[in-house]
Amino acid sequence: MIKNIPDDEYLTNPQFKAHVINLMTSLNLAVENMNQPEVVAAMMNKLGESHGRRKIREQNFQELKEVIVKMFIEVLKLDETTLGAWGKTVDFWYKHIFETLNKAEQTR
Repeated sequence: MIKNIPDDEYLTNPQFKAHVINLMTSLNLAVENMNQPEVVAAMMNKLGESHGRRKIREQNFQELKEVIVKMFIEVLKLDETTLGAWGKTVDFWYKHIFETLNKAEQTR
């Protein structure tokens, strides 16, 4: 996930903790602005550009999605209807992340 950090050091690594805080802040902002999809799309495009420059791939985001869905089910105990709605939300985010993530990959 983060270069040069062994998996067993994630929980104690300040760089990883900072990345998690950035991730949670981005997700929170996306949720808070759901009533402005064009703003969320622009936010996700920027996130895609940023991660594309760092050679992050769609597969990495898909792995994160698995973690998010697992959390929705196990921690939040979401029912199928609510889980489906959140799935559509995450799909919207990813659509816009991948637009610019893939452009960055193509220009490398």
